[in-house]
Parts: sequence; structure tokens; C-alpha cells
Amino acid sequence: MISWGVWSDSTDEQCWATTGKPPLDGRWVDVNKGDTHHPNIRSRYVAKDLALTKSDEFFAAMPPLEALRMLISFVASGRTNGRGGRKILIIDARKAHLHAFPERDIFVRLPPELRKKGRCGWIRRCLYGTRDAPAMWEAFLAGELKTHGFIQGVASPCVFVHSTRDLRCMVHGDDFIFAGEEGDLQWVEARMEESFLIKIVGLLGGDEGDLKEVRVLNRVLTWTSTGILYEADPRLVEQLVQDFSTAAGPVKTAGTKQEAQEENLLDTGEHRRFRGGAARANYLAQDRPDISYATKELCRRMHAPHASDMKALERLVRYLSGAGRLQYRFDWQQDNSLCVYCDTDFAGCSVTRKSTSGGCAMLGQHLIKHW
Repeated sequence: MISWGVWSDSTDEQCWATTGKPPLDGRWVDVNKGDTHHPNIRSRYVAKDLALTKSDEFFAAMPPLEALRMLISFVASGRTNGRGGRKILIIDARKAHLHAFPERDIFVRLPPELRKKGRCGWIRRCLYGTRDAPAMWEAFLAGELKTHGFIQGVASPCVFVHSTRDLRCMVHGDDFIFAGEEGDLQWVEARMEESFLIKIVGLLGGDEGDLKEVRVLNRVLTWTSTGILYEADPRLVEQLVQDFSTAAGPVKTAGTKQEAQEENLLDTGEHRRFRGGAARANYLAQDRPDISYATKELCRRMHAPHASDMKALERLVRYLSGAGRLQYRFDWQQDNSLCVYCDTDFAGCSVTRKSTSGGCAMLGQHLIKHW
């Protein structure tokens, strides 16, 4: 942060005169990106810039999950085998927020190692923890990609396509996922080094020297001779089974039939436990069509769960204990036409009479989105 000039030396008096407020507090935040046996510690100095009011001014977009699946389908389409052709390049922008520049005056207390009485730092680059840092980073990265010939998406500002090269890109925070021919990927890697401080996570492909498995946004991608496999982080299921394990064995279906009955609400502790489990299952359901309906029913009951709702969650976990992994298959294909299937169960819930609409979107034989 010192070598990049993230702040310039200033005084508390200057801060009050400019902003009418004292400098923001800050603290070191240490995060283990690895695990207990293989720690990977990241330390960041973070400002305590509280968001007291909601404002679109500080909003930063995230791409929809189907953007990643469409990118994988783009790589797997138009081919008959896994040699050569399009590949996937994953690049991590290091110290992402520090690349961008703030558009308002921000002062922050310096880290304890540098702190002096009556002195503070006037922020010259976006510091982690400041409210507008994500939005400024998004604007900065989009501007850099545009200078290299990329066109930004209309429906989502986090997806890009190159105007002359056969390149697609999606950006999730500080993660860049590119898809294209190896020559074009080498070109974009050089351009990224010009614009950002980067770390090459890996190149997923079928040639010698390419990675055959990689993690992207906590999803596991595996390159095989017949296509690309995609699955959710297996640790999500492991955590659910650990938190809601029962003596009963696995079952073949995830859901239960909801029946109207009078019973007491869960107590505060069990209510919190139910909500945590339902939320984790809901996150997992983005990549698990087989549990999406059962999870939707759990989330409907999250505001006032009963004992039967906890049993429904435990049944879902019993199902997952016997079906812990589900993989999407993006087989090599020539046809990538879009087909959408949908249906509605009108007033299907016997208790609330609520309806459920469901469907899926396919690119050729590739499942892109389900609901």
C-alpha cells in the first residue's frame, strides 16, 4: 500500500475541514483462504466505512451464474473432441480495489505500525472497506477491458466479448474467466498484465500441460475426453450432513408432502439453526436441480418454522447423504441452439394454495439455467 501510494500523509485537522467528520477507523483483517492443514493467510488493512443508508451510488454488480455455464458451453460447443480448440483461462486480480481511484474525499486512521497522534491518511486509491470501492473497481476494470477491444454486456455489466477476437469473459469481483483459442488467451493474458497486478490461476484445456481440473467461483470444473464436468463445492454437502446428521439412513427423494397441522414454533436456537441450514441448502440448490423444489419449500417456511419443517430439512440432508455429488455434463456438441422448457403447478400447495413455476434453459444438450 505504501509503494502504490494508497494514501498521502494528512492531519486530523485537514480531515475535519474537508469532510466535517473524523477519520475512519481501520483494522487488519486476516483470512485463511486455505484450510487447517494447508493455510493460506491473506492480510488486508480495511477501513470501517459504515453503510448507514442504502444507495445505488455504491452498488457493484455480480454476474448471474448462468453466465459461467454459458461460457463453459461456448468452450464445449462446435467441437467433437477435447484436443486444441477453445480453452478456459482463470485470472485473479490481486489487490483489486487498490487499482481504482475514489471520487470523494476519504480519510482513514493509519495502521498501528504507522499511526501517529493527530495524523491520518488521505485516501488516493480505493481502500478495502470503503463503501464505493467495489463500484470504483467495477468501473476501472470495465474501462481497461474496453481499451483492449472488449464490448461490455447490456443485460449484465460483468460479461464481455471481444469485438474482433473469439473471446468471451465474465468477471466476478476480482476473478476473470476468459474463454477462447489459446493464441487469443495468450494475447489477453499479456493485456491483463498491462492493466492489473494479476495471478494466473490456470488454463483448463485438453492439451499437454493444460490443467484438467480447476476451481472457479467455488465450483469444480473437470476436463475429460468427452466434455467438461461442472459441480458445486462438495464441502457444502459435507457441512450440511455434519450439522444435521440423524440416525436414519439415506432416502431416495429430497422433499416431503406438506400437511396442515397445529404445532408449536421452533424455539429461538432451533429457529436460527433451521434458517442457517435452509440458507446453505438454497445456495447449494443453484447447482442442484434435484433439490431446488424441496429447498424452495424450506425457504418459504423460514420466517416461522415448525417442528415438521425441521424434519423436512433433515430429510433433505438424508437425501444428500446418499447423493452427495451431482455433475453437469457439458459434452462436446455441434448444436448449441437455445430451448426453454417451463411448466406451472397452479395452487399446488395444499396448505397455502401457492403455485410453483419451474423450468430450464438448454443450449443444445447443456443445462444453462433451472428454476
